[in-house]
Parts: sequence; structure tokens; C-alpha cells
Amino acid sequence: MDSAEPVTTTELSKAELRRAQVLDAAAKCFNNEGFHSASMSSIAAEAGMSVGQIYRYFENKEAVIAAIVEQKLAEWAKRMAEVRARNGDLLEEMMEVARFHIEKVVAPEQAALSLEFLAEAARNPRIGEIVRVVDGVMRGHLKDVLLRNGAVDDDKLEARIDMIAMLIDGWVVRGVKNPRLKKEDYLDALRPLFEILLHCPQGGGATCA
Repeated sequence: MDSAEPVTTTELSKAELRRAQVLDAAAKCFNNEGFHSASMSSIAAEAGMSVGQIYRYFENKEAVIAAIVEQKLAEWAKRMAEVRARNGDLLEEMMEVARFHIEKVVAPEQAALSLEFLAEAARNPRIGEIVRVVDGVMRGHLKDVLLRNGAVDDDKLEARIDMIAMLIDGWVVRGVKNPRLKKEDYLDALRPLFEILLHCPQGGGATCA
């Protein structure tokens, strides 16, 4: 029989709070120093913890960045569930998806963190796989919304999903290159492009795909 003491809700909550504390500190360090320059020591210092405490929750920096990405994915999944539950106008649903993503990275530090993750994914196979898995989940959510609204599941649909994703993701790069770019102006410019990609007549419609 296992004689280990059961983990209490209080202990679990403390562990979750500690993990969240580490992730917040790591995000700041990755943003300020870059993924490679940021050390577990600097993350520990930012979190007000010892390095040993950090290793109780995360094996290494890759595990930390994986947890941050998973955290972002959970936020995205929650918003997509809300969008799908509305079962309304397809164009407006896609605009809501774009707005959510842009609002998440509108702050310069968030844009820098996103770009840091992508740069690391290009040279680190493990991080690259995490980013690709997340991208696959996000594309799957978009595909579900389009299919629910009458889209035909073919190669063109996949290409349209990628184009939609590029237009949304492009805010991160454009926001860095042109910090004067206004969020609402960007969203207004996206609308007619979404209408074309979704095969929507002017004004949208629940089955415009």
C-alpha cells in the first residue's frame, strides 16, 4: 500500500501559484534578455525564489517556455470555445478571433516575447515542435468554425486558413516595425480581406463560406 500522504487542495494551490510566479518572472526575463541570455538564476531572482525552487516545478528553460506557450494556448482555446458557441455571423466571428489575438500582443513586451519564441523555434527542435503543435491546434479551431459555417474541406480551405492566420499573426511583426499602427485601423483593414478569404458577400452571413 502506498503510504504517501495525499496532496491537499491547499498544497496544490500553493504549487500552482508558485508555477504562475515562475512563468510571470520567466516571461519578463525572456522579454528583457532574450531566451538564450536569460538564465535560471535570473528567472529565480525575478521570481524572488531560489534556483532550487525553480527546478522543483520545471526541469529546464525549455520546460518553462513550453508552459508559457501552453498557457497562451489555453487562453486561445477558451476564446475559440466562446466564438463557436455563438453560432453567428462567420465574418464577425473571425473578426473577434483577430481582435482577441491582437489585444494579447498589443503591448510591445508581448510582441517581443512572441518573436522571441518564434526565433527560438527556428533553431531549437523541441521548441519548434511545441510551436507547431500550438499552431496546429489554432488552425484546427479556425477550421472547425469554417466547416460549421458551410466551408468545403479541401486544399483551398487549408490555404485560406493559413492566409487568415498570416493576416492575424502579422500584427506582431507590423507592430514592431510600425509602432504607430493603430489596432482599430488594422482590424478595419482586415475586414474586407476576410470577406474575400471567407467568400463572404458584403455584410457577411452565417453560411458565407
